[in-house]
Amino acid sequence: MNLNRRSLLKLSAATMAAGSLGLPSFAQAIDELVIAYNVNLPSWDPTVGPSAVNPTIQGLYQSVFDQYILQQPDLSPAPGLLTEWGWNEDRTQVWMTVREGVTWHDGSPFTAEDVAWNLARVANPDTGSPIQFVWGTLANHRVEGNKVIADVAQFDPTIFKWMYFLTGYVLPKA
Repeated sequence: MNLNRRSLLKLSAATMAAGSLGLPSFAQAIDELVIAYNVNLPSWDPTVGPSAVNPTIQGLYQSVFDQYILQQPDLSPAPGLLTEWGWNEDRTQVWMTVREGVTWHDGSPFTAEDVAWNLARVANPDTGSPIQFVWGTLANHRVEGNKVIADVAQFDPTIFKWMYFLTGYVLPKA
């Protein structure tokens, strides 16, 4: 069968219509979805190795993982897994408020502890983050209620921009 976007949309509409009438649908017979992509995915960890900084792969990672902060089409930041973020008055600490009501794929709750663990993990040179030099500017990550606070080991005015760019993905601590 020759399947282009238009015929796929028609087939999808017909399948939904048939399903609403109680008729067997084509979609129920599909057991596997295969997506062809022009670049190999060397790792399912979006924070380490060469794949972490490969812009071509970011679309795949964004389909699977959430980021600390989202990026709007005009390139401005927007709340993601963090709803608020900022610096203390003398810029010796950063603070981040973690979104509530989020769950991981297994149903377990997403917590501030997950964020603190992720930030400490990618700051560790042994982890293999290609931009550890960015994440390493923060240290002593700690949780206070629904907030994560970290000390500034080396001032980087762009630290929050990295949270919506390469390797700014969050994995479950578990």
